[in-house]
Amino acid sequence: MASLYWFASSFFLAKKNLSLVSSCHESETLLTQVLGLTETHISLLQTQGILSKSSESSRQGCWMPRRVESVMLLLVDALRFDFCLYNLPKSVGSRLPSLKQQQNDDYLNQTTRLFRFVADPPTVTMQRLKALTTGGLPTFADISANFGGASLEEDSWLHQLMKHTRDDYAARGRRQPAQSAFVGDDTWIDLFPNLFTQAHPYPSFNTRDLNTVDDGCMAHLPNLTHSFLHNDLEMVIVHFLGVDHVGHTYGPHNVHMDAKLQQMDHALANVLDQVDASNSSCQAVLIFGDHGMTEDGNHGGGTEEEVSAALFVHVSPACEDMNEAIALERDSSLLWSASQTFASIHQIDMVSTLSMMLGLPIPFANLGSMVPSLLPGYGHLHVATSLALNAAQVWRYLTIYSETANKLPLGNLKMQLDIAVSAYQNVLDALRQDKVLDADKCNQASGLLKLFLTEALALGQRVWTRFDNVGMIGGVTVLLLASVAYASPLASDGFKHLRRLQRDHMLEVSLALFAMLFLCGLLTFSNSYIYEEQHVIMFSMSLVSIAVAARIRNDSKSCTVWRGVLVLPIASRLNEVLISGHGLDPSMQAHLAHHPLVFVASLAALAAIRCYWYQCRIIKSFWQATLDCLVLFFLAGSWWEKSLADPSRNGFVLCRIALFWLAVGTFTAFRDAMTANNTVASPNDAYPTATFSALFKMAMAIMIVTGPSGAASLVFLLLQAMSIYMLSQLVGSLRIHSFVIATMSRLVIRHMFFATNHGCAFNRLQYSSAFVATDEFYFVFGGLSLFLNTFGWELFGLAFVYMLSKQHHRHSLCRIYTLLQLLEALTSCVSVAMLRRHLMVWDVYAPHFIFVSIFTALHGLWLLSCNLLSIL
Repeated sequence: MASLYWFASSFFLAKKNLSLVSSCHESETLLTQVLGLTETHISLLQTQGILSKSSESSRQGCWMPRRVESVMLLLVDALRFDFCLYNLPKSVGSRLPSLKQQQNDDYLNQTTRLFRFVADPPTVTMQRLKALTTGGLPTFADISANFGGASLEEDSWLHQLMKHTRDDYAARGRRQPAQSAFVGDDTWIDLFPNLFTQAHPYPSFNTRDLNTVDDGCMAHLPNLTHSFLHNDLEMVIVHFLGVDHVGHTYGPHNVHMDAKLQQMDHALANVLDQVDASNSSCQAVLIFGDHGMTEDGNHGGGTEEEVSAALFVHVSPACEDMNEAIALERDSSLLWSASQTFASIHQIDMVSTLSMMLGLPIPFANLGSMVPSLLPGYGHLHVATSLALNAAQVWRYLTIYSETANKLPLGNLKMQLDIAVSAYQNVLDALRQDKVLDADKCNQASGLLKLFLTEALALGQRVWTRFDNVGMIGGVTVLLLASVAYASPLASDGFKHLRRLQRDHMLEVSLALFAMLFLCGLLTFSNSYIYEEQHVIMFSMSLVSIAVAARIRNDSKSCTVWRGVLVLPIASRLNEVLISGHGLDPSMQAHLAHHPLVFVASLAALAAIRCYWYQCRIIKSFWQATLDCLVLFFLAGSWWEKSLADPSRNGFVLCRIALFWLAVGTFTAFRDAMTANNTVASPNDAYPTATFSALFKMAMAIMIVTGPSGAASLVFLLLQAMSIYMLSQLVGSLRIHSFVIATMSRLVIRHMFFATNHGCAFNRLQYSSAFVATDEFYFVFGGLSLFLNTFGWELFGLAFVYMLSKQHHRHSLCRIYTLLQLLEALTSCVSVAMLRRHLMVWDVYAPHFIFVSIFTALHGLWLLSCNLLSIL
């Protein structure tokens, strides 16, 4: 565990944050000292009214004159692009051009634009807000901060807006400091404490609460809109959260989502209608999502559904014409096309665009590029100059970062910048001499500057993290030595067993060895195989099981044990094909496994298995058998209530009763297990009795936090566990090698992890498990439930294998099982280290490494606990 921590801390080194900030009075410095423009060029731009003069007292912006008087940001959390396009007819749909108008090249919408708003992973709210305000690329290592982090210290447009020095706000044509207001998700207050003039935060972490945040936003929105329209507030931020919470709770395709989107549409349309009716000053409203969501309603990764948010921009009638800038996009053949650059823009592009809108300096560490068509009144030279300032700001940041934090490969980027700046200088020289602007050359310069900014962002995405190579090598070395030391006791015994191994056993051992080397080794180097790990496990389980079954049947024609071997692949296949809906506890009607007939039948089957164990004296305690059946009875009532359409029947009371009796039974079962293990002279009778009871209760606890579909899955798992238990008892020529037993156990348990809709990705976390017995979020209970939901099956497998090794005197079984996990951890470390510059490292390899590390830590903690308990 120490070696994994060393490696992880060396691999997940976050991008260094620079404390430098942009200044309101440095536009001339950026153009002359960074880009090499002359004073003549600066004077020409100032004469044209494009660049602000630092000496003027009547300036209207810091670097360039402001384009709007005030901005309202309406952030609909998890507003996927298709939601905005198809589910907001009153607010967005009514303001988009018709299909016929879109096909008319002469038609240009002056007041409205819709973009596909592309987020960078990790697609979690706090990281998205950091990117949307600073223009930077928050690193994968920052994902833990989404659950509560320190305030944002980097330069941002919000910090620039709220500067209170007279020189800063006067330079933007304001008589007093900016006034801002916020209402909604309290993540903004975590990032920007004490920054807003008005703040109305609401708690955001309870994903079952669909209305509290949105109701608070609705209550304050009328007054905020009134102040916004009268220019009393320069910035208004409203962060709705209901769409995101409905997605987590019910998924994106549900009547609750339809109702929530309809509510959002009504609220957004009301604001836009008031803006359209106002003609006093130029104001802009931006409606956007911070990320999307998967078809399961989750987010955090980098799939198309998660990164495709929406951005809808609407300006008031008093704003200047946007036609020229929009036409510029269509006419520029060098770089941008409506289908690539502007119809789909990066979220960080909003930072420089919003800064230019409000006459603010672009934040120091911004890597986004300005979107000209969002700036009213922008002509060809305005676009080229704003892109030049944007390029100068980005180049300054990259060079200072390279000098102070981490050396960056800037050679090719410098060549591109020189070409773009040369084209821009030629435009200014021609304008000074001919007194007429060459629009084509200006477009070409703008395209080259945009190309530079695009390549700068690509460079930032490649090198946004630093790696401590020495630390990674040290962590891998220590982990390798620890694995060798842990495996050494098996070496001598292993060679002896191989020499004595019968020829007909070689096939199953070879197949098991090949499967484990592939799954625990080679698989970690391929993103395609990581995606398809569940199917690889299923295939491997089928091969090994068929080989074992064939050998047993050939050795003993009269023995029917071989049929029990085939239970393993058949049960796993039925589990993944027939059962769905894991982790979607509230979405009862959407899945067959959530139908009362199915989960009641599954719970009845579990009760029958439990009674069978008591009848066969596998578990001798009548008290424990009664408790287990009582828990299943109350759980059936709880799930039945949840399946009802009546929202007041939530099943929480019955679920809490089931959890209470489960806790009582678990305590007594583990007490009996430890007493039997330590005091009974012949533990072959008492120890498995108590341990089976404890395992059954552990499985029921995992089933409760998995949801109704977990009952049917658990029936299959118990059948597989009983089969493996029976196979591990075989002796003589029928005996199965401990390595094969360990392989079977690992394949069954890991397949259960994937079959219950889990995966080595953060968007597969099943947050509904935190609300199985309450609609309020309690950190300890919710966190424990989510942990048990995600990693409970791995714990079950550890306990089961430990029981097999104790009961059947397979002393090497537990060591082999853990050694396989160490092998997976070792190869996962090597793969992420070697592929650290791979395109999919943060989408696939890094999340897989994190989950593998947690699995390994669970193995270590389990063995440590068992050793301590045996000593005590």
